[in-house]
Amino acid sequence: MIDAFSGQRLVPNPTGETIPTRFGGSIPGYKPRTNSQLPSGLSYYEDILDAPFYSSADYYPENENIALFGTADVELGDITWDTELLYNKRTTTVEGFRQFFPRVGSATNPAGNNPVYGYIGSDYSNSMNSLVQPVMPFATNDKIEVDYYYGSTSFGGGFGQSNEFLSSWAWKLNGSYSRSEGSYGGNEILVSKSGDWNLDGVSDFTGDGIPDPTGPPTIDYLDPQYLSGANLQGLADAVGGYQTGNTVYEQTTLNGTVAGELFDLYAGPIGLALGLEYREFSIDDTPGELTQLGDIWGSSTAGPTRGENTVVEYYAETNIPLLKGLPLAEDVELSASWRGFDYDLGGSDSIYKIGLNWQVNPVFRMRASQGTSYRAPALFELFLEEQTSFLSQTSVDPCINWGETQNVNLRANCAAAGIPDNYTGASSSALIVESGGGELLRPETGDTFTAGIVFTPTFADINIAIDYYEIEINDQITSLGAGTVVGGCYSAQNFPNSYCDLFDRNSGSAATDAFKITEVRAPTLNVDSQQQRGVDLEVRYQKELNFGTLTIDTSVNWALERYIQVFGSDFADGITNNDYNGSVGYPNVVGDMLITLDRGDWTYSWFTDYIGRQDDNRYFTADLNNASDYFGIPALYDVNTEAQFEHGASIRWQGDTWTLAGGVRNIFNEEPPQVSSGQVQVAAGNTPLAATAYDTLGRTFFVNVSKTF
Repeated sequence: MIDAFSGQRLVPNPTGETIPTRFGGSIPGYKPRTNSQLPSGLSYYEDILDAPFYSSADYYPENENIALFGTADVELGDITWDTELLYNKRTTTVEGFRQFFPRVGSATNPAGNNPVYGYIGSDYSNSMNSLVQPVMPFATNDKIEVDYYYGSTSFGGGFGQSNEFLSSWAWKLNGSYSRSEGSYGGNEILVSKSGDWNLDGVSDFTGDGIPDPTGPPTIDYLDPQYLSGANLQGLADAVGGYQTGNTVYEQTTLNGTVAGELFDLYAGPIGLALGLEYREFSIDDTPGELTQLGDIWGSSTAGPTRGENTVVEYYAETNIPLLKGLPLAEDVELSASWRGFDYDLGGSDSIYKIGLNWQVNPVFRMRASQGTSYRAPALFELFLEEQTSFLSQTSVDPCINWGETQNVNLRANCAAAGIPDNYTGASSSALIVESGGGELLRPETGDTFTAGIVFTPTFADINIAIDYYEIEINDQITSLGAGTVVGGCYSAQNFPNSYCDLFDRNSGSAATDAFKITEVRAPTLNVDSQQQRGVDLEVRYQKELNFGTLTIDTSVNWALERYIQVFGSDFADGITNNDYNGSVGYPNVVGDMLITLDRGDWTYSWFTDYIGRQDDNRYFTADLNNASDYFGIPALYDVNTEAQFEHGASIRWQGDTWTLAGGVRNIFNEEPPQVSSGQVQVAAGNTPLAATAYDTLGRTFFVNVSKTF
């Protein structure tokens, strides 16, 4: 094996020690790999690489925020003039490390480009006199600065008392402008200085339309100072460069509303509001020069993303009292709203919502609503210029060593593609191409239905609400990740399918890199639909005690179905309706609870979060006879997470102008669940990335101080 930070090749001996075979000496902080089983029968391995410099990496970005806010209210006779101004500045810095592993050597490179530029023989020689691929740590430092400006002003008033009908009506005119300007900079590894044979004469760094040579390395990559990370600055000086990009979002909004009462019914007056709005918004994203030229090793390239859109909206809302003061109909109201719009890019359409609120008696209330939604494509989704990046084959190809997986779909589909069950993957990365959807992108529409009961008994200060909901989103706008694209192809029940059209793979008879995934296209597009059904429960209890006021707020969501249909339901597209409910990333039960005790100026709080069990076992066989060979041990992948509670507590004192608060999160230091890497998307070790709400910091303490003026 190769130590990722020292670059030394390590060979375990029979006694369990690890012997460096190059450069000699030991590796500080290196713990040899252990392959074994826990008493419970779970297989595991350890390979801890904690080079001293690695401790300076940031797990979470460091943020600094400055905000200034001002407001003014002025009465001009019967007219009210309101103004708000806001400025916010955020600075984010991230320090981390990446690996730099160019191919360098002597004689002609594999791409055959060097003879064209004359870089042959001794020009590319090294101490091993062969083609080598050293692995070196490279420090990365990124900085993001965002300046946000917002201003709004409005005028409002009534129509006077001279006319009885108009006396209940009021008007308001609003105007606002916002601008977000961000710069993002970081150090990069330059292709033009890398000496990487794979990239020699491939990219145009000067922008003259002619591929440029990388030239031989200017330093000895096999020097232990670079392989171990002892001379990070020297490596950065030799192959690094810095760039800064800039993004500007702007939006201008003008709207006006009138509202009042039309006439009286038996149960009360009918209310009506009418409005008109105009919005104009734009984006101007200019990546750094290195990104635009493609002079970045192992990273993305992109061009400017620029565009604008406008919309005119008109809307009406009404509230109609139907019944009042009758048996089983203490108060019944109907509400309705309608909104039409015309986008320059996004089309014309309209949406509606109708709601019914039925107060049966002081104890029971029923409510229901039906409505539609519409979301035009966002600027970035429309105008994103084609950008490229690179991912390792192990990051995108689920068919690598597919003989070791228990995913029955994956086994069948990789075999059908002719890929050997022991295929180890190509050494070079796959090209990832991301882009916006442009004018082909359709708007996202939805339908929502809710119905529920609210119970407010008279014997206690308690409120219980139970709601059933159905939500369906059609033509959902999404940006598919490379792993999603390839995984969707080989993990589906039907193969091939529409995912398979979005990437290219070499044939098994290719002269080099047989079966390598060469390119994955990850565009912004419309997928078919998503639907979720479930039940929400909310309970609020309050009790006045001798020593204070006790309040308990809790909510629980039970998801009954999470159905995702990607490219249509017909067999030709090859994706069938799939209920993801309960799988990793889609827990079917989540909840939270907040208990507070208010006593004078003091508030004592206890808060709890609950995440239900999640299970991907339906995609895998549980038969040990067909299990993976894990270092000679039959093993099954761990692809489920157990239910988990996380608790915290806080104390707050609030005076006239000062507020002091402090507390602890994750008070019992609950660790996030772990799953098998490579089978479920993970981050921060083996914590499921998609299974949100897990605390990854452990027990943390916080203190807040604020003052009002």
